[in-house]
Amino acid sequence: MQATLIENNDNGRIAYDSLILSDPKALSVLNNKIAMKIVKLLAVTPCCAIDAARKLKIHEQKIYYHLRNLEKSGIVYPISQERRHGMIAKIYSVVSPIVAAKLFDKGTEIKETADLNVSENILKFFSPFIDNGRLNALVIIGDTYSHGRFDTTSTEGSYVLDFLIFLGRFINNWKFPYQKIDVKVSANDLKNNLILIGNNRTNSIIDKINDKLPISFDESGKEILTSKISKANYSDPRIGTILKITNPFDETKKILLVGGIGRRGAQAATLTITKYLTHFMQSIKSFDDISKVVKGFDKDGDDVIDSMKILEW
Repeated sequence: MQATLIENNDNGRIAYDSLILSDPKALSVLNNKIAMKIVKLLAVTPCCAIDAARKLKIHEQKIYYHLRNLEKSGIVYPISQERRHGMIAKIYSVVSPIVAAKLFDKGTEIKETADLNVSENILKFFSPFIDNGRLNALVIIGDTYSHGRFDTTSTEGSYVLDFLIFLGRFINNWKFPYQKIDVKVSANDLKNNLILIGNNRTNSIIDKINDKLPISFDESGKEILTSKISKANYSDPRIGTILKITNPFDETKKILLVGGIGRRGAQAATLTITKYLTHFMQSIKSFDDISKVVKGFDKDGDDVIDSMKILEW
């Protein structure tokens, strides 16, 4: 169970994303030096048992043993899979920097519609798009009819719903409407903080600014994503990108772009924010400008992306 812990100190109040264990006995797994070394390592760098064994100089079987117990207790979790030495290895990360146990049920129901006690990093990540409990941005998605330079339809609508439902937990002051389809956007609309969903083929606004993106889509319409940071090219349809940049239409505003090479790429980017945000934020050095590439995985083979990996830290 996830919760938010508020710490009061001399510098003010600090919020932490926290893990609450329903069974206090599960904490006993941390009463071991090796287990604690593994947790501290994964908090810095997600890795598999083989890598952890090498970095900690501990026998691999001991690492496997403690990883299984930590995963069973809910303290660590697999974020992706990689092929190592002919085998599939799970890549693990920690769930939260704080782990506690609930001894009994005795709480007070909170009537607020928004989760205002969120961590400082989450507030930084969504700033200025969320400001004092209100959505301070225009969400733009591509038209579902063929349109734009590539005469393409948008297929990302369902992921926008997931994304907006997730944002709802931080908002308690609503003023509709917050979204427009790209073909209905005016020049004045573009001078707001913008949340753009899709890619340059499905969203004509993304196409307008594509040459200014640090991680950009192929100008000719090919399903290729190019990172100007790492110089890498990505063509896997499961590749997504999350960008936070200065709005070129108004440099006092920001743009948050959540998209991907294809439908699955957009799904991977959305999943990263809605389900794996705590892990994702560990890769962020500056919340003013963010340029990340992620890859989604369908682990249970049901044609739905259910896991992710950050390709550019």
